[in-house]
Amino acid sequence: MATNSSANKTLADPQVKDQSEKANQSEPQSFRYRLIWFVGLWLGGVFALGVVGYTIRAWLGLS
Repeated sequence: MATNSSANKTLADPQVKDQSEKANQSEPQSFRYRLIWFVGLWLGGVFALGVVGYTIRAWLGLS
């Protein structure tokens, strides 16, 4: 097994550690972004289902 591989150098490189710390710091913002997308898609689905439901009701003459 080679002990002088590029993988070992990358693990010891302080720049890589700084990048991983930055990625961990931006995680709450990423979570917020994903949560906003989830809520937006959920509301869009509820709206679309409501439009389809009321269209079917109108077509059948139930309302």
